[in-house]
Amino acid sequence: MTSISIYCLLLFILIFEYKVLGLNIEREFYDDGSDSSDDEEREFFRKRPYSYWQNRKIRNGGYTTDSFNVYFMGRKIDGTSILSFEVLNDGYAKDNWSVYYMGNKIPNASSMPFEVLSYGYAKTSFDVYFNGRKLDGANILSFQVLDDGYAKDNFNYYYMGKKVHRMYLK
Repeated sequence: MTSISIYCLLLFILIFEYKVLGLNIEREFYDDGSDSSDDEEREFFRKRPYSYWQNRKIRNGGYTTDSFNVYFMGRKIDGTSILSFEVLNDGYAKDNWSVYYMGNKIPNASSMPFEVLSYGYAKTSFDVYFNGRKLDGANILSFQVLDDGYAKDNFNYYYMGKKVHRMYLK
């Protein structure tokens, strides 16, 4: 009986020490040794002093700024203009020169006539985008967003950014 009590006591101390020291047992067992983005993000936040976070402005959609830089979910976005940076809806943001989706620059997207529609769709004067990807062949003049991720133009219907045949529509 005494050996079981000692065993339980040792197990309790072991678990308690791991929690007090901030160690994660599961991570040790399941860590594959690779540097995942979660580890990098945790490291990013851990290394910053409290005064660093006091000078930052939190914006919606995961974007934050400090006096000189723009960040998305803690990751610095290179090449942004802090003075003209504007957070839009559905993960989109822009500055005077570029458009971003979830912190990634959208290639060749013009920022001045950029408009976020809904359900992840957005457009410029020349192109239509879904979740930051250009929809090839979409007619900008007749493009309109319907409900629940559906959209259409004069020639095609789209669901979640992919062309669908009319016979599959409700």
